[in-house]
Amino acid sequence: MTSLRQTLSATRMQRPAIGRLALQAENDPALFGQLAILTGDGDDTVAWHAAWALEQVARRRPELFGPYRQDISRQAVSETRHGVQRLLLSMVNRLPMAEEPDADLLDFCLDGMHSPRLSIAVRALCIKIACRICLRHAPLADELRLHLEYGGDECLPTGVATARHNAIRMLERRSTTRTRTKKD
Repeated sequence: MTSLRQTLSATRMQRPAIGRLALQAENDPALFGQLAILTGDGDDTVAWHAAWALEQVARRRPELFGPYRQDISRQAVSETRHGVQRLLLSMVNRLPMAEEPDADLLDFCLDGMHSPRLSIAVRALCIKIACRICLRHAPLADELRLHLEYGGDECLPTGVATARHNAIRMLERRSTTRTRTKKD
């Protein structure tokens, strides 16, 4: 792991190098596990590069994250570095949702979507993840819709407003489909 850590500590690691590392991690469970551990490294550059490589894996092979899903969710909620947090949340957003709602993740997302201390990308991801959780767990969908409708679009950054609008549309479609199904 020392040589991997040294590789990741390079301050000018380029997209092609991250892509090659991600491809290797897809086929090497040991490397995948090392990257997962290094996302929590104390060195910001190492953690960011490890998260970036895993986020690339999540785009192509989300099924590889099964054993790591809960740990990545926990780390995303507690991460203080915005770049690493964004990449971790992006991974969580790409993974299949758990059978039972992750209460800590949902609470973080509900609070985070309105938090000006979080980056715009993290706030938008909070909305997307909360919507995915709530669509899977019907009793939560109406609560999320009310939460999203609180306040208007006029004071939100464009990325957050767009994610909010899309989530409300998805929740409305689900509600309309459920209502039609009940009538039939």
